[in-house]
Amino acid sequence: MTTTYIVLVNELLRRLNEVAINVADFDSVRNVQSVAKDAINSSVREILQEAQEWPFTLITYTQELTAGVKTYDFPDDFSTADWETFYLKASSTTQPAVLPAMTYEMYVRGYRTSEDSGGVGAYKSPTNVYKTQEDKFGVTPIPDQNYFVEYRYWKYPQDLTLADDVCVIPNRYKHVVIDGAMMYMMRFRSNEQSAAIHQQKFEEGIKTMRRLVVGNPTQVYSTVLGQSQGTSTVKQSSF
Repeated sequence: MTTTYIVLVNELLRRLNEVAINVADFDSVRNVQSVAKDAINSSVREILQEAQEWPFTLITYTQELTAGVKTYDFPDDFSTADWETFYLKASSTTQPAVLPAMTYEMYVRGYRTSEDSGGVGAYKSPTNVYKTQEDKFGVTPIPDQNYFVEYRYWKYPQDLTLADDVCVIPNRYKHVVIDGAMMYMMRFRSNEQSAAIHQQKFEEGIKTMRRLVVGNPTQVYSTVLGQSQGTSTVKQSSF
């Protein structure tokens, strides 16, 4: 369930015993109503900055690779990539394949010289991905034709602007957004005692969100029969 910008602002205004905003007037409000709009955005921004990997900011994205081009920009709202999810999609000439990530240093030591010199195998279907020093991603080998790569990344959303803009933070945590906004509003009113109370509630709410939403990585266990000893071993992976 989602919550719109105007719903959050009006709930904040009710908490402050102020007049709610009509949709038609939302863009032109001033004074305390305008400050309330800013406070909601400031609260959302602070929550998002507390953890890069909120699941509600996770995006699945497809990038077209161009023949002869080895590095690519991330989208404008990019925050950080899930480097374990890069995947070469199937096509009429391509088999699907996972693209394991490597460091830029590994790429330079093991692949760059061959690519720069146009050696054997420099141009073909990519098998690995790496992060460049310019905060882009690269693929190796260099694509010999157009391909499509799918990956997931965590976005950093734009501020809420329009009345019907949807807040990225789930509705069940809107009380945390309101507590943060109340902290900013109390500071606007120079009520530092009340601001400190709301700050404590806000920080506790974010901690609870991190525990419930981010939590620990999922652990997957598989039992494999050891052929040499005839005993079982446990293999663990995280994602």
